Amino acid sequence: MAVKFTAEQQKVIDLQGCNILVSAAAGSGKTAVLTERIVKKVCDERHPVDIDRLLIVTFTNAAAAEMRERIGAGIAARLAENPGSGHIQRQATLLHNAQITTIDSFCLFLLRNHFNEIGLDPAFRIADEGEIRLMQQDVLKELLEDAYAAGEESFHRCVEYFCPGGRESALEQHILKLSRYADSFPWPEEWLEERKRDYEDADVEAVNGSRYGRYLIAHLQAMVRGWVQKLERVQRLCLEPDGPYMFGELVEKEILTLEELEGCQSLEAFAARLPAVNFGRLSSKKDGSVSPVKRELAGELRAEVKKSVQGMAEKFFKTPLELAVKQGLECREPVSALIGLVLDFYRRMAEKKREKKVIDFSDMEHFALNILLTRQEGKVVPSRVALEYRQHFAEILIDEYQDSNLVQEYLLKAVSGEEEGQFNRFMVGDVKQSIYKFRLARPELFLEKYHGYTPCLPEEESDSVEGGCCQRIDLARNFRSRRQVVDAVNDVFSRLMSTEAGGIAYDERAALYPGAVYPENTGNESEFLLIEKPSRDSELNEKQAEARAIAAKIKELRTGFTVTDRAGGELRPVRYSDMVILLRTNSGWDEEFKAVLEEEGIPVYITSRTGYFGASEVQELLQVLRVLDNPRQDIPLFGMMKSVFGGFTEEEIALIRSRRRDCTLYEAAAELAAEYGTVQSARELAFLEEAGGEEPELLAAEYGTVQPVRELAFEEKAGGEEPELLAAEYGTVQPVRELAFGEKAGGGEPELLAAEYPARRSGEPGEEAAWSEHSADGAKHSADGAEEMQPPKDSLCEKTARFLTMLEEYRRCTVYMPVRELLTKLVTDFDYLNYVTALPAGGKRRANVEMLFTRASEFEKTSYFGLFHFIRYMEQLEKYDVDYGEAELLDENADVVRIMSIHRSKGLEFPVTFVCGLSKRFNMQDANQSLILDMDFGLATDYVDPGKRVRNKTLRRNVLSRKLREDSLAEELRVLYVALTRAREKLILTATLENAAEKWEMMRENAGQRLLYPDFMESGGYLEFLLPILGQTSFQVTVLGEEELIREEWKEQFELHDRRQLLEEAERFGDSEALKALQERLGARYAYENLAGLYTKTTVSELKIAAMADKDEAAFHTFEAKEIQPYIPSFRREEEKVSGTVRGNAYHRVMELLNLSDLLKKPEGMREEYLKEFLQKETESRRLKQEYAQAVNGKKLLRFLESDLAGRMGRAQEAGRLYREQPFVMGVEASRLGTEFPCGEHVLIQGIIDVFFEEEDGLVLLDYKTDSVSSMKELWNRYETQLDYYGEALERLMGRPVKEKILYSFHLERY
Repeated sequence: MAVKFTAEQQKVIDLQGCNILVSAAAGSGKTAVLTERIVKKVCDERHPVDIDRLLIVTFTNAAAAEMRERIGAGIAARLAENPGSGHIQRQATLLHNAQITTIDSFCLFLLRNHFNEIGLDPAFRIADEGEIRLMQQDVLKELLEDAYAAGEESFHRCVEYFCPGGRESALEQHILKLSRYADSFPWPEEWLEERKRDYEDADVEAVNGSRYGRYLIAHLQAMVRGWVQKLERVQRLCLEPDGPYMFGELVEKEILTLEELEGCQSLEAFAARLPAVNFGRLSSKKDGSVSPVKRELAGELRAEVKKSVQGMAEKFFKTPLELAVKQGLECREPVSALIGLVLDFYRRMAEKKREKKVIDFSDMEHFALNILLTRQEGKVVPSRVALEYRQHFAEILIDEYQDSNLVQEYLLKAVSGEEEGQFNRFMVGDVKQSIYKFRLARPELFLEKYHGYTPCLPEEESDSVEGGCCQRIDLARNFRSRRQVVDAVNDVFSRLMSTEAGGIAYDERAALYPGAVYPENTGNESEFLLIEKPSRDSELNEKQAEARAIAAKIKELRTGFTVTDRAGGELRPVRYSDMVILLRTNSGWDEEFKAVLEEEGIPVYITSRTGYFGASEVQELLQVLRVLDNPRQDIPLFGMMKSVFGGFTEEEIALIRSRRRDCTLYEAAAELAAEYGTVQSARELAFLEEAGGEEPELLAAEYGTVQPVRELAFEEKAGGEEPELLAAEYGTVQPVRELAFGEKAGGGEPELLAAEYPARRSGEPGEEAAWSEHSADGAKHSADGAEEMQPPKDSLCEKTARFLTMLEEYRRCTVYMPVRELLTKLVTDFDYLNYVTALPAGGKRRANVEMLFTRASEFEKTSYFGLFHFIRYMEQLEKYDVDYGEAELLDENADVVRIMSIHRSKGLEFPVTFVCGLSKRFNMQDANQSLILDMDFGLATDYVDPGKRVRNKTLRRNVLSRKLREDSLAEELRVLYVALTRAREKLILTATLENAAEKWEMMRENAGQRLLYPDFMESGGYLEFLLPILGQTSFQVTVLGEEELIREEWKEQFELHDRRQLLEEAERFGDSEALKALQERLGARYAYENLAGLYTKTTVSELKIAAMADKDEAAFHTFEAKEIQPYIPSFRREEEKVSGTVRGNAYHRVMELLNLSDLLKKPEGMREEYLKEFLQKETESRRLKQEYAQAVNGKKLLRFLESDLAGRMGRAQEAGRLYREQPFVMGVEASRLGTEFPCGEHVLIQGIIDVFFEEEDGLVLLDYKTDSVSSMKELWNRYETQLDYYGEALERLMGRPVKEKILYSFHLERY
C-alpha cells in the first residue's frame, strides 16, 4: 500500500528551485520524506536527473548505508511499476556510485581525486586517534624543550601565567585545547592570530562596545526581568487569602528597586546600581491564618532572588571596571605568547604528519576546503575544482544539518550554486535535537536560517518558488508517539524552552502534533516517580533506591500493561525488550542499575560506547604488557602477580613486598628468589659473585636482561665457547651450567652447594616474623615466630623464582615479536580465552580480548612500533576518552531491558521509555577552567600577578564563563528533549530527592507557567528544570518513600513464611521413620564447630569493634549507632551534605598529599592561600576528588599546622623520616582474638597506618580522626585497641620501639 504523506511532507517532496530548510520535529518522518524526494527526483523522466549528480550527506556511516538501501528499494518499486523505463534502470545501475556519504567520506573522495591541487602525497593514509595523540605528545615535548632552551622572557612569563603550581601539564592542555578548537574553523591559523587581539580593549567604553560587553548588558537585563517576575510571584502569594501578607510591603519595594535596573544600558550603570540593591529583613510576625507552606515558599523564592542579585554583583562588579580593564590589558603578553606556542605546535604537527604521510579527520576537512576554495586579496573565491562540481551536482541534500560546523558549511556551500544564483541546497534537521556541542557543532547555523528563511505554507499550490530563493518548511506532526506522550512533551517544553532559555521558542510552530494511530489502551499516562533519597543509615544508596523503584515499576508493567505490536498492529503484553532505561551518562550508573535489576530477576543489557578500558580482562592484559615493558612498576606488577598470569594471593604478594621498603616490588621478588630460591638460584648467585659481586641490575645494563647475563657468565667460564659447542660437548646448555657450577665447587652436588649459599636475613624482626609465619604446608615454628624454616619445594620462594623466569622469557620475546604476535602467545600459553569465557558474561569478555588483538593490529599499521609505544597508544586512547565500548554480542531480538545513554538513543524509539538519573548534577567543569574558549567571543583567561602571587578572574573570563554555562544549559535542555521523544507508548521519568514529599508539596504551590531565566541560569540538574513546572503538566507525579521500596521484599518474605508453615503442616502426615532419619542427618553437628568462626584474615578496624563489644556491650552499641543528625534550619540545610565517611576520607587524603616541610616554611599569613592553591591543584590533577576538597575545613587544617606535632612531622619529612598511609600484614596467634580458639592457629591482620615518623629515641605513631566526640577520653576509648595493633605491627616492621602513640582529633582540634 502506498504511503500517504501529509500536506507539509508533500511540499517537502515537491518543492524545487530554491534552498530549502526543513525543520523536522522528532518522529515527523524526515527520513522517509527525504528518501521519497530523492527517488521522485531521479525517477522523473520529464526532468531527468541521474542519482550520481546528487550529493547526499548524512551524519554517520550507518545512516548513509540505510539511506542507500531505502533509495534502492524506492527505485526498485518505481522500476516494478514501469519496467520498460531505461532512465530508471540507469538509476538502479548508478546507485552504487552515487555520493550517499558522510562529510568525512566526501572529503576523502575529494582528496583521492584532487591531491595534486594542494601538493598532498598520494600515498597518504588516515591516522587513527591513538597515533595522532602519540604524535601530539612527541611534538609537545619537543616544542617545550626548545622553548625552555631558547629562554625567552615571554615564554617564562607564559609559563608563570598558565602553569599554576608549576604544572607544565596545564600548559600542554591549553595548547591542545586551543589547537582542537581552532580546527573547527575554516582557517585555523587566522582564527588563532585573531585571539591575540582579544585583550585589546583600552577603556570601559571599548568594553561596552565589544561583543562580550554587549552580551553582558543583554544578559543582566534578562536577569533583571526574571528577578522582577519571580518577586511578582512572591507578591501574588502574599495576596492570597492564606498567604504571608506581612511580606507584601517589603516585596513591593524590592520590585520597584529592581525595575529601575531595567533601564540600565551600559556596564557603568549596572556597576553603579546593581551592588547597591539592598534587601530588607522579612517580617517575623506570626499569624495562624497564614499557610506555613506558603510562608516558607515565599521566603525561599525571595531568598533565591537575593542570592542571585548578590551573586551577579559579586561576579561582574567586585573589581572596579577601570581596574578590570587594566588587568585585561596585562593579559595580552602571556596570551600572545600562548597563541605563538599553539601556532608553532600547529606547524610542527603539520610537518610531522607530512613526514609520516598521514592525515587526521580534521586535516581531511581542511585539505578538502583548500581544494575547493582559494584566498585572493583577502577574499574567498571558488577554485576550478569547485566550479566543476557546481556544474556537476544538481542538488546537495544534507541530513542532521543542526549538527554541522563552520568548516562543513563552507565545504557544502562551495559545491552548491548559490553564488551563481542556483539555489540547490536542501537541509533537514531539528535544532531542538542538536546535542553535539561538545564536538563543536554549530546549531546557530540552523537557527540563522530558521529565522531568516521564508516560511512556506503547505496550501501553496506551486512546486517551485518564484518570489523566494530560501524557503523553510516545518514538519511538526509526530508519527511515533501516542497522544499521551506527545502531550507530556509539549507540556514540559512549552514551559522550559524559550528564546532566552534554550535559544528557540517552543511555540505552535515548534510543538509536536500527534499523527500516529494506535489502538485504544489504558495506562499510557506519562509518569514521574519522585523517590525519597535514602537516609545515611539506609542499606541503599541513592542510585540503588532509584533502581529499586524502576524494578518495581517494570514488574508492575509486566503484570498488565500492553503495547502495540509493530507487525500486526494489535495490542500484546509488554516484554522486557520493549523497555529502555536512558541515562545522561552511563558512567557510574549503569552497573549499579544492572546489579539491582538483576537481583530483582529482570534481565538487563548495557549498551555503551564506553567501558572497554574498564573491562577487567582488558586491564589485566594491559597490566601484563606494562610489566613486560618495565617490570619495575609496582602497580602493574601487583596486578599481573595477582592475575591468572601470576597466580599469587594478596597475602603472598604482601609477604614479598614487606621484606624491603626501599626498593620496588620486582626487586623484592628478585631478592627473595635469589636468597631463598631453588638450586638454580644458588648457581646464579655463585656466578654473579664470581663476576665481581655486581648487582644483577648492573649486569643487566651491561649485557642485556638478567637471564642472558647468567648465560654469559657460564659461557665465559667455559672459555667463551659458543652454546652450540658446549651443547655438543656436554649436552644441553643447562647441563653445561650445572657442570660448570659443580666444577667450581669441586664436584659437589647442587643440593649441597645450595646449602653453602644460605638465605641472608635483613635483621629486621618484623620481616623475619612475617616470613616465618608463612608456610604453604603449615610447617612448625617456635612460639615467638622467629625460628627460621627451610622453604619446601612448592614454597613461595620457588614460586617467585618460577614467575620471574617466566617473566624474563616473555621479556626477551618483546625484542623481536610484534605486539599482536606477543599478545597471541600470551593468551595461547595461558589458555586465557577459555579462562575468560568460563567467567560470568564470558562471551563479552572473550570478544573484548579479541578486540584488543584488533587494536594491536591497527597499531602496527601506524608509524610507531614496539611494546612501549603500543602501551602509550592505548593510554592516550584511554586518557582522551577515545573509548571503543565493550564488545556487543546481544541478539537484537533478546528479551532484555536495555540501558543506554541519551546520546546513544538518538534516532531510536522504544514502546516504554524510562528517563532516569534526573537528580544528577550537570557537569559544568568547562565553565570553571582558567582558560575558556567560545566560538563567538574567542579566548578568556585569569589575570595573574606572579610577583604578588595574585590570581584574579578577569571580566572577560567571567562573561565567557557565563555564556559557556548558558550554552551548556541550552544543550542540556535539548538532550532532555531527545530523551523524552524516544517514547512511543509510555514515558516514565525518575529522580531522587531529599525530603521529596515536602518539596513536592511546596513545588505544587509554586507551579509556574514557565521556567524563568534566572532559574534556568542557576539550574544544576534536570530536576531543577522540571520541579517548578511539573504541577502544570499532564505528568502523574508519585512520591515514593523508603517503605514503598521495600514493600516487594516484605511480600517475598511473607510468601516464604507461608511456604514454611505448609511444610510444617505436612510433617504430621509424613513417614515418621524417614522423618526421624532426616532430622538426624540435618541435626548433625560439625566436629570442629569452635573453628567455624576463625577467619584467616581480618582488619584492625574489625578487631577494634570486637574489643569494644567485649569491654562494654552498651558502649559497643553506642559506638556502632549511626551519627545522630541534629535539626538544621531550612536556610542551612543545603550546606550540610557531607557524610562522616567522606569527611574522614577527605582529611586522610589531604594529609597524605600535603607537603608539610614546604608549608611550614611559609609565613603564617600565607599558609591559608597555599592551602587553597594546593587543594585546587590536587583537584585539577585528579589526585584529590572534588568532594574531598569541599569536605575539608581549611581552618581546622590551619589549627593543626599551628601545633607542635605538625612541626615535628615537618622536620621528619625534611629528614626523609616521615611515612604516610603505610599498609601492613602481620600474623598473630588466634588465641589472642578469642579463648575459644586453640593455640598453634594463626590469623593474618591487615591495616593501614595513617602516619609514623622516626625520631632519635624511637618511633612516633599518629592516627587522624574526624569523629564527633565530646572529649579525647571518649576518642581513646574507641581507638585504643586499634593503636595497640598498629604499634605492634610498626615495631615488627621497623625493628624499633614505638615511643609515642598519638590520636589527633580534627573535630576537637587537639591531640
